[in-house]
Amino acid sequence: MTSNELRSIFNETYGLGEWPKSVIVDHETYANVCQDVFNYKIEGDNTKLYAEIDLGPNNGIMFKNVELILVR
Repeated sequence: MTSNELRSIFNETYGLGEWPKSVIVDHETYANVCQDVFNYKIEGDNTKLYAEIDLGPNNGIMFKNVELILVR
C-alpha cells in the first residue's frame, strides 16, 4: 500500500481519537513509506547529504507519529 493509502486508513480508523503507538506493516508498505519520507525530508534542499529520519523505540520508522514495524 502507498503512504497516501496508509494515511487515509489511519485517518478513517482513528480520526481525532487515540492512535496506536505502533502498527505492523508488510515490506511493500514499509518501503513505500520510507521512500516518501526520504523524498519529503530532502525535497527542495540539494545541500543536505543525508535525511533526518525519526525512528521509534523498536527502530521502526515513524509515520504520522505511529511507529511502523516491518513484519518479517
